[in-house]
Amino acid sequence: MTLPHPDPLPEGEGIARAIIAERLLNARRTHLVRFIALAFFAALFLVLGVFLGDPKWQTNPWALITWLGFSAAVFFATRLGERVGVWLTLAPAFIDMPLVYVVQRAQYDSTPSPSGVAGFSMGLFALLLGIAALSTTRWQIYVTAASASFWEVMLQAEAGVSIGARVSAVVLLALIASVLAYERERRMELLIQTSRSEKLAALGQLSAAVGHDLRNPLAAIANAVFVLRRRLEKAGALTDNIAEPLSLAEREVAASRRIVTDILDYTRDAPFERTPVELKGLLEECVSLVRVPETTRVTLSVPEGAPQPGGSRDKLRQIFVNLIQNGVEAIPTGRAGAVSVTVETASKEVKVHVRDDGAGMDEATRARVFEPLFTTKKEGTGLGLAIVESLVKQHGGELGLQSEVGKGTTFTVTLPVGNV
Repeated sequence: MTLPHPDPLPEGEGIARAIIAERLLNARRTHLVRFIALAFFAALFLVLGVFLGDPKWQTNPWALITWLGFSAAVFFATRLGERVGVWLTLAPAFIDMPLVYVVQRAQYDSTPSPSGVAGFSMGLFALLLGIAALSTTRWQIYVTAASASFWEVMLQAEAGVSIGARVSAVVLLALIASVLAYERERRMELLIQTSRSEKLAALGQLSAAVGHDLRNPLAAIANAVFVLRRRLEKAGALTDNIAEPLSLAEREVAASRRIVTDILDYTRDAPFERTPVELKGLLEECVSLVRVPETTRVTLSVPEGAPQPGGSRDKLRQIFVNLIQNGVEAIPTGRAGAVSVTVETASKEVKVHVRDDGAGMDEATRARVFEPLFTTKKEGTGLGLAIVESLVKQHGGELGLQSEVGKGTTFTVTLPVGNV
């Protein structure tokens, strides 16, 4: 039987594997350190308490031996497999802490101050909680804290400690768990960000090779197909059977060149000359360039005398063509839909809203929609919106997103006015 993972795999399989590998490595290290520490304390109790008869070190030797055996078993079990090792990160909660209770409780009959023993166990529980946090998930940290609180309250109750002190111990362990859980989340975020940065660095290196190695061959293929079509037309030999595969070749070459261009556009930040751009004419051109099915209606609304943002007309056209095309493609196939492009003006900025009544996005998709190489389309590159966001920032603007599943999506491009 295959055990499920204690928590879902975040951000894709590669990052998830890195997180699990880090947790498993930490689990092995902490189990090894725990085994060594327990072996040391077990030796002290056995030598001082059993063989030398020191009353201060009297305890249950079988509990110590059992605890030591469990620790050794857990350490070696982490090497049996990834999933077993990840689940054994809960060992402090279900093995160590109950045995701490047994060992500490055994001292009550021979010590004049059981409350002092209970207080010492509080430090042990906090230490075990900190060790567990190195390799556990958020919910496992809270489970471990709950176990620590239960056994500590049991020890304090049997030592006659006041209810207020018991409540304080629980509150303190809960605060420690909250801090450790927050630190754990921050550590995971840093790991995810590092993985994304490595992915982008690899993309930057790849783009240079792709641009150099593919652009020229694709241009040569496109020219060859064009020449072949012209010659067949002149010879009167361009039949439907020949024209169809030629058209397919032209479309696929054009698609390949767009992919290469998208990669290069994203990875380079070339300076451009800023000029005032008349929005109405630009947006009308953008709408005419978008492939719109018969079931979809695209409307445009630009107020008269709308202020002109400063920037590159070509780059702004790329922004709005991409957003309008995305809006059209977001409408499920086979049903009627609408995409509206509206302009909202202010004294120092202009906002362009591109709304669709398509499928919309859930929270997880919204969180990653501008991430390079992330796409929900079967044939997408995952670079379109990343390029749009980059171009908007180059113009000193902002790109906003509002979306709800089943109700549609709105992208808002805010551009400064007069920044020329």
